[in-house]
Amino acid sequence: MKHIVKNFIHRIGYHCESSSLRDLFEYYGFPMSEAMAFGLDGTMGFGFFDTTGQISFIPDSNIPFFLGGKQGIIEPNSLACRLLGIILRKQSFTNMDKAWEESKKILDQDIPLILRVDIAYMPYESFDEEFDQAHFGGHAVTLGGYEEEKGVAYIGDTEFEGFQEVPISILKTARNSTYGPKFMHPSNIQFSMTRRPDGKHPPLAAGVKLAIQKVVNNMLRPSMNYNGIQGLKGFANSILKWGDLLNKRIKNSKGTDISLARFMFELIYGYIETWGTGGGAFRKLYRDFLEELLAHPELREGPKTWNSDEFSILEETIPIISDSAQNWTLIAETLKKAGNEYKDDCLNHIDIDELHNIALYILSREEELFTKLSKIKN
Repeated sequence: MKHIVKNFIHRIGYHCESSSLRDLFEYYGFPMSEAMAFGLDGTMGFGFFDTTGQISFIPDSNIPFFLGGKQGIIEPNSLACRLLGIILRKQSFTNMDKAWEESKKILDQDIPLILRVDIAYMPYESFDEEFDQAHFGGHAVTLGGYEEEKGVAYIGDTEFEGFQEVPISILKTARNSTYGPKFMHPSNIQFSMTRRPDGKHPPLAAGVKLAIQKVVNNMLRPSMNYNGIQGLKGFANSILKWGDLLNKRIKNSKGTDISLARFMFELIYGYIETWGTGGGAFRKLYRDFLEELLAHPELREGPKTWNSDEFSILEETIPIISDSAQNWTLIAETLKKAGNEYKDDCLNHIDIDELHNIALYILSREEELFTKLSKIKN
């Protein structure tokens, strides 16, 4: 028996969670760009986690720090869902067979799903095994159908066109992975959506202000000092320590002896530029969201329209976030180039003071950016 959710499509995107949300939003009658889905959910931010002397994010590798351009993941209280009048249901299972049976029941009702999986098990992906980058249990994909006779599930994954055929047995393993620390386990989690019975949701012009203020709070008023602007300061200051911190060799989880500096340069490049960020530590994706707001007809006509001062602030912030994104990319590409050209000697071929100054420049620009955006509120 083959069952494909009717009229459900997957379009290529940049970030696994925002593209998955976008796919489901469109299915439920809210056509939008991925940038709009990302912006409405208000998850952009920054986090810098120094794991020196603590349990590493990657077991057995002694990775000294992690950084990321987000401060939130898909959860039942998703702001984007609330702003669209959508109820998001989260389920998790301890048994992978039970999880799959429940997924099939939901698919049979023509309800698509978002799944969490360990990306390393997805057969259509390819990774550089030397750096052991593959395992990541927080990857989001959409599930659009299955075919029992062939033993395959139909998966929509960010950068791949259409649905990918994945053996059901492999999908079960990917959903049930226990690689890495517990908070990284996908735990057979799945999300499904239904529209609110009363159809109520705020006008877009008001909703986007709530979404902007959530990101402003992520950056200017975070609950933890390793997030937001404080986290960005921590990252900038850490660069000055790289000469000592990264000047060693480690063994990855496969037991291969590698240069920590080369390994970290590769990781940082991924954190900033390629692993679902859309480039520039998610700043390019958020820039696209702000640009879309500037031209969006619902902000200029209808309920809760914006005034000219609010549009002026938006116009002022777009060049700032573009500048920040370009400098994030500059850091990433500088490290990538050093790793590619000088291999294990890459630490001796970067200008640490220059990188530190770029990070401080980003810090100043982002303080200016989010201070301006803080003035756009209901």
